[in-house]
Amino acid sequence: MPRKTKNTFLKNIQRGRQFETWERSQWQGGLNDNAEFEAPTQLNGKKGRVDIRLKMNDDGAVVIVEIKATDWDRIKPNRIRPNALRHAAQIWRYIEAHLAPEDVIPAIVYPRSPKNVGRKAEVEAILDERGIQVIWRDEYKELGG
Repeated sequence: MPRKTKNTFLKNIQRGRQFETWERSQWQGGLNDNAEFEAPTQLNGKKGRVDIRLKMNDDGAVVIVEIKATDWDRIKPNRIRPNALRHAAQIWRYIEAHLAPEDVIPAIVYPRSPKNVGRKAEVEAILDERGIQVIWRDEYKELGG
């Protein structure tokens, strides 16, 4: 791997880990006492981990949250749909592996909404078609979350 590409890759990994650590910290305590982090999952021999699994005591529903540090503005237009579909497939594998008999609320958290015109709506539409709620953390923080 060329040096520039390797440095960019390592920076992206570091940025992703920092966002994931920070996001998890926002799910601790209070109503989220039942949150499980890095919950193991397996489907058809393929192992994975759920970033956050939260069992709701009042109605028995389970919230599955995948944390992605994706910068949608840096992705080429022809790669938006495949990337969003890959994220959706990942979260649905978790649901199929563990939670089929329960009510499940799937969500994906991204650090910021895209600035490219129409890209935010495109990502939301792709994931909404698959029953997945999108959370743009920058917007949530602006609302006082």
